[in-house]
Amino acid sequence: MKGPPNIKLTRGRDIKVLSSPDWLHEIKYDGYRLRVERDGDRVRLITRGGYDWSKRYPWIVESALKNRYKQFVIDGEAVVLGLDGISDFNALHSGTGWA
Repeated sequence: MKGPPNIKLTRGRDIKVLSSPDWLHEIKYDGYRLRVERDGDRVRLITRGGYDWSKRYPWIVESALKNRYKQFVIDGEAVVLGLDGISDFNALHSGTGWA
C-alpha cells in the first residue's frame, strides 16, 4: 500500500486550558508521532518526516498484523510507559522498553 500523498501529520498547538466539566483533554505522551499503514500482510510505520520506521519498531508492526482488519491507517503516538505509567522517551528511543 502506497501511503496517501495528500495526508500529512499535523503539529500540536498550545492552547489555554479551560476549567470546566465540559472541557476534554488528552495527556501529552513523550514519544514519536507515527502513521501505521496496513495493507494485507504489509505494514509501514511512517514518521511525520515521511520516513519508514517499520524495522525500528517491529513490535508495533506485529501488533498491527494481529488486528482483524487487513487494511487501515492509524495516526498516533508511539510511546513506552514506565512502571509508574509515565512515558519513557529514553526507553523508546534506545529500544530498552520492549521485550
